[in-house]
Amino acid sequence: MAGESAGEKGQRLRAALLGVAVGASLWGLAVLAGGTPQGRSLEDMALDAAWLLRARDRPPADILVVAVDEPSFQEIGLPWPWPRRLHARLLDRLTRAGARAVVLDMVFAEPSTPADDAALEAALEASGRVVLASALETVDDPAFARQVRIDPLPLFARAAAGTGLAVLTPDPDGAVRRFSGRLAGLPTLAGAAAALVSGRSDAPDAAGLIDYPGPPRTIDTVSYVDVLDPDHPLPEGRIRGRVVVVGRAMAASAAPLGQADAFATPFTRATGLPAFGPEVHAAILATLLGGGPGGEWPPLAALSRLGLVLPLAGALFFRLRPAAAAAGAVGLAAGLLALSAGLFVRRFFWLPPTLLAGGLVACGAAATLYRGLVESREKRFLARAFSRYLSPVVVRDLVRRPERLELGGEEAVVTVLFSDLAGFTSFSETLSPKELIGVLNAWFTPATDVILAAGGTLDKFIGDAVMAFWGAPLPDEAQAAKALGAALAMEAALAGLAETFAARGLPPLRARIGLHRGPAVVGNVGSRERFNYTILGDTVNLASRLESLNKQYGTTVLASAAAIEAAGGGFPRRRVDLVRVAGRAAAVEVFEPLGPAGAPLPDWAALFAAAREDYDARRFEAALAGFLAADAARGVDPPSRVLAGRCRRFLAAPPPEDWDGVFVPTGK
Repeated sequence: MAGESAGEKGQRLRAALLGVAVGASLWGLAVLAGGTPQGRSLEDMALDAAWLLRARDRPPADILVVAVDEPSFQEIGLPWPWPRRLHARLLDRLTRAGARAVVLDMVFAEPSTPADDAALEAALEASGRVVLASALETVDDPAFARQVRIDPLPLFARAAAGTGLAVLTPDPDGAVRRFSGRLAGLPTLAGAAAALVSGRSDAPDAAGLIDYPGPPRTIDTVSYVDVLDPDHPLPEGRIRGRVVVVGRAMAASAAPLGQADAFATPFTRATGLPAFGPEVHAAILATLLGGGPGGEWPPLAALSRLGLVLPLAGALFFRLRPAAAAAGAVGLAAGLLALSAGLFVRRFFWLPPTLLAGGLVACGAAATLYRGLVESREKRFLARAFSRYLSPVVVRDLVRRPERLELGGEEAVVTVLFSDLAGFTSFSETLSPKELIGVLNAWFTPATDVILAAGGTLDKFIGDAVMAFWGAPLPDEAQAAKALGAALAMEAALAGLAETFAARGLPPLRARIGLHRGPAVVGNVGSRERFNYTILGDTVNLASRLESLNKQYGTTVLASAAAIEAAGGGFPRRRVDLVRVAGRAAAVEVFEPLGPAGAPLPDWAALFAAAREDYDARRFEAALAGFLAADAARGVDPPSRVLAGRCRRFLAAPPPEDWDGVFVPTGK
């Protein structure tokens, strides 16, 4: 970054490397978590939430579920398994109604009565569009475990249009989210049905996420008994051209999910409802006949392919401010979740976001903690370093915004105060170095206290001089009034010190103070390794000239018209002169404050003001009388004596006709 010092670059590099290390560590933890059931469960919870967003609640129009449910058991009044002649009647009814195909989610592996078996065989042959179910059972033995396939009786298998494995494989949390068109080289029930309906010779070799149309009971479902009802038969319009899936749907069964042919789905967490086996097979069949299964990256694959995200995020977060790091982490995590949800809803592709998003949040939290500790240390350092030079308000601002300490500046309207000690050079010749330092410290201490208490910024000490300013780095509408009040307080403080010096046998000291308000460049000036917070510009120069101008009038405080007017009318003051100082073409009106805000204007000030009017109007005789009267009224008024001397000179040698009343001092 332009303008950075070598130290700053090193700090940023160290922070970035630490962020990379933290991000890589969090990535490793995420990979370990992704291989655990708990990690997989977190991703599945997020997947279920995405399914809620994708749910269309529009059942597939070409599929009907016929449920062997409680009303059917109550109406038929027979225990399970029902006589196969009932299934034959059902098939005949569905065939006559124009069913496109029938999927029987039932395994007819054992013979029943010859008549019933013959009836079912005949119904299968007559339909020619029925798919029967096979099953896989696991045989556990102390020495081994194996799976045994249970197929329909040969007479039924020959008469059916096909058979498929009625196997659903739940995830570790018990929910059925994924399927395969083939299992162990054999077609599944939905795969065999899809092959029959689409005219394929074999089941599609498709696998992935089931495209559930919605929560359980979304697919059009009727009771088994409704199809057989002779008095109020199911309208043929509900059957014609549709694939009919028949199976058990016993909501009142006390068996656990999966054993009662009832399964959790991605919607069960939200709705509390399980889906029955035929519903799940129907959803798989709709997926195969529709847009196909959803794709996904397994959690470990996603973490491997996106492995650089966390280290790069760490490198970024550890270089940001705490709030920015926290906001960045939350924003990236939210963006990742939104991207994953958007891909799932729009493209039916699942990008597992939970572990990676958790890693981003953890990385942001670590960066926030780190940056908070670093900034806390920096703020304590800044507060200690600048509390002796800046007002508490300014220190607090720099602590909040340390970037202000970078090289560079900005323009601001400020009020500048310059002060030095009158006659200090000759004064210092009589003192030892130790005594001299003691005198300076005795003056600088109250002067600094006054400036900081008034909200000013102590710029620098230059020998016996003090420079301060108001209005930066924080703008202040009352800056001129504060600066003027500080100047008067410094004058009073030095008057108290003068008594102490006199008691010690030291010569008296008197301050000279100049004030001006105007635009200046405020900022840090110096090299990249060492710089000062200061102000530059004509405003600073004029304040210095006004301080020196006190020598001409015997005054302590002189202020420009800009400073006096900005301070407001509460301060009593008098217009001393119109002066063109060195280095400036334009003349400056110079004022002397005569007391703190709210104090009355002295009576003699009116005499001086009237004399000034006569002086400006070239009535020098009247002006002389007025200045002498003001001097007498006050006792001793140095500015009146200075202007009275000018009047005498002008009476002896009048100024030229183009005289504008401007005084041009010699020297600084």
